[in-house]
Amino acid sequence: MVYKIDWFAFTVSDEIDKNGEKIGFILLESLGYDLAEFETIPGRYFYNSGLTLGGYVNIYYNDYEKELARNTSNSRNYVFTGQGCTDLAQKIENDWVGLFSILTNLGVKITRLDIALDDFHGVVNFNKMENKLIKGHYRSSKKTYNVVKQADVNGDIKGYTLYIGSQSKSSAGTYFLRCYDKYAQYRTKAQIPPQEAIDTSIWQRYEISFTKKKARKIIDLMVYKGQTVGSVFMDTMRDIVEFLEPTKTQENEVHKNKNRWKVSAWWEKFLDGAGKVELGEPERDLDLGGLLRWLRVSVVPALKLLEELGEEKDFDIHEIIKEISPPEYSKKQNRLFNNAMKQPKSVILDYLDKFKEGKL
Repeated sequence: MVYKIDWFAFTVSDEIDKNGEKIGFILLESLGYDLAEFETIPGRYFYNSGLTLGGYVNIYYNDYEKELARNTSNSRNYVFTGQGCTDLAQKIENDWVGLFSILTNLGVKITRLDIALDDFHGVVNFNKMENKLIKGHYRSSKKTYNVVKQADVNGDIKGYTLYIGSQSKSSAGTYFLRCYDKYAQYRTKAQIPPQEAIDTSIWQRYEISFTKKKARKIIDLMVYKGQTVGSVFMDTMRDIVEFLEPTKTQENEVHKNKNRWKVSAWWEKFLDGAGKVELGEPERDLDLGGLLRWLRVSVVPALKLLEELGEEKDFDIHEIIKEISPPEYSKKQNRLFNNAMKQPKSVILDYLDKFKEGKL
């Protein structure tokens, strides 16, 4: 299992010079980004303007030559989505605590932090968790849970998500747990999963989303108290839910007081293991080599089949493909394209040579 920072958002005061004039996006550039690569998007969150890099890194800010929203502030809002966090992790060499420390010293306000634990072996069983929730065999600081399943026309489950805790917004901030079948999500979207998921055909994600004061508290624990990502995740998970085994009295009746019930051994083992896991390396599943490997294994055989069929039935599959208007690129595809564009032509040609030779 490996941890991943899967969403990170914060606000920072407008950057101004000694004369009180607004200056460029110095913080963005210090994180390793080139402002020229960003595109203009509409504003959000009471900001009248926005910038985006492929939809995965977004900045919302005020252009003071435009009309300002009533509840706006003299600040900028940075939002790194899941793919944005992967991209940022590569730029900061995965030193998230170092980044948190720098941003804390700059006085930024953390608005959201998602910590995900990726499991490629199915350490816990979603059906077992759901059954415990239905029976009430759990202890939790949260008052609500929800189970969402998606099925195809044949009734086969294609998506499975467990929520524990409310997702409602709160001025003080909140936190909740989301467990879901990430591998099924990728299959539904026809995306390329990381190699670990391909090897096992399993990818379960256990994700805790923190907002506002709750997010700031978690970051403070890592920056000032020396806690690891694994320890804050495990501590929070214990607070959100502990699955229990009912214990009985001497009269062979179930104790009504859940405090006398024992934590399920399988859940205790999972929590103990989660506390020892560290941040994984930034995902490398979206490099050009990975895309070409997937093409060779999953696409080329199908295209060859259609070429042969086209020769017999008088159609050209390649001409048909050229006429199809593809949907917009996903955030993962945008990140792949942006990264590949920065590589020298010689590297691209080397990838293509290995693709042709079957050496990827």
